[in-house]
Amino acid sequence: MSASQNLSPIPPSPPQPTNELLQRILNAVEPAKPKRGFEIACAIILSLATVGSAWCAYQSKLWGGAQAARSNAAIRAGREGAVSSLAAVQARAFDASMFISYMQARFESNKALEEFLFQRFRPEMKPAVEAWLKLDPLNNPAAPPSPFRMAEYAQKETAEVARQEDLAANALKASREARGFSDDYVLLTVVFASVLFFGGIARAFDSRPLRNTLAILAILLFLGTLTVLTTMPICRE
Repeated sequence: MSASQNLSPIPPSPPQPTNELLQRILNAVEPAKPKRGFEIACAIILSLATVGSAWCAYQSKLWGGAQAARSNAAIRAGREGAVSSLAAVQARAFDASMFISYMQARFESNKALEEFLFQRFRPEMKPAVEAWLKLDPLNNPAAPPSPFRMAEYAQKETAEVARQEDLAANALKASREARGFSDDYVLLTVVFASVLFFGGIARAFDSRPLRNTLAILAILLFLGTLTVLTTMPICRE
């Protein structure tokens, strides 16, 4: 028997069913399309959240600097107010000493000393003494007990103290306001970081419902934070 007669032909493998092949192709292609769109959406949200987080961190730092500057202004105004208050006390003590000497010279009918002291009253004291004497305080019980109670006695140092106190109060209020804005921006930075977390981790899951849930949560957090961010003041100090 020849060799050609001993070799039997190899039976051909049965063809793969067409429907099964098409189904495999669809299963391989269909998940890719929505996942590609999902990746693009997540990339956009993550990019915007990154920019928003950086902006909030920047504004928080600026408001922190503004808070420190305003606090220093309040301290400086308080210190200057204390200096003015001390000057006012010293001036009032000088006026009181001069007034006592003046009244003593007046009671003793020492016209020369009386005139000498009167001419050396401070500008705030002289009109107050003149107005007080016109009320005849020795015979008029309705007259104020001293010129220091007269409306004409207005110390510029006292007015300066009041002005510095107002400046200190306003600066302190502005400092607290700046601190509040800085804290709010820090909070927004944390929320933007949460958007980055949920948007980033959503791409790690193959389950479509879970991916969509995390993506929707990231989008809602982003939109809510962005809405609040548009109402926040911008620091330009």
